[in-house]
Amino acid sequence: MRFALLAGLFLATGCLSPRAVAPPLVADEPMAVPARHELPGSVDAVLAAARETVGVGSPRLEGASVPTDCSGYLHALYKRARIDLFSESSPGDNGVRAMVRWVQRHGRIYRARLASPGDLVFFDNSYDRDGDGRLDDTLTHAGLVEQVLADGTLLIVHATNHGIVREPMNLFHPHDPTDSSGRPINAPLRRKGPRDGPHTPYLMSELFAGFGAVFPAQPIAHSLD
Repeated sequence: MRFALLAGLFLATGCLSPRAVAPPLVADEPMAVPARHELPGSVDAVLAAARETVGVGSPRLEGASVPTDCSGYLHALYKRARIDLFSESSPGDNGVRAMVRWVQRHGRIYRARLASPGDLVFFDNSYDRDGDGRLDDTLTHAGLVEQVLADGTLLIVHATNHGIVREPMNLFHPHDPTDSSGRPINAPLRRKGPRDGPHTPYLMSELFAGFGAVFPAQPIAHSLD
């Protein structure tokens, strides 16, 4: 599978909202590989819906239009498994915060270098939400873990202003956009801005905040052990 790095770093749209108090994204376990269990059909439904919409600017599922903001898109995918990721939202939440609240109550937040297909992935600082030039903007973007490759690269499906895309993220090499052969392993997520400092992160791996397990832990394709 090939990936094309975008010529310019993109700003993920649709996750913008007024500043609100964010629920803390606290992992309940150290960096580790999630356990492997049988893949439920509900996860298959979510992953199939994601694959059906990849590369589509105006996606539809079962005849209904699908939102193209990051959280609205994920909400639509998980509805295929009869899960409402917005049902635990609080006043002032954007969609990403609402999903974090759902996972904190019904699933599991964790940090790891590998994740399970069907898990959510959350990001901080994908844009300067408050315009203060600081890296202090939490829970600004989210995507879906679709697959894990043999080298530990995760394939992330998410909604951007370029439509629905599948892009790589490798937490074993978080600062490298490509591997030694030149294959992309970490896609850009944050757009460069005039107020960015010299150490501003831009890659998905550098902006990674944590994973959210919605279903029981899933099999990891091509695991490293």
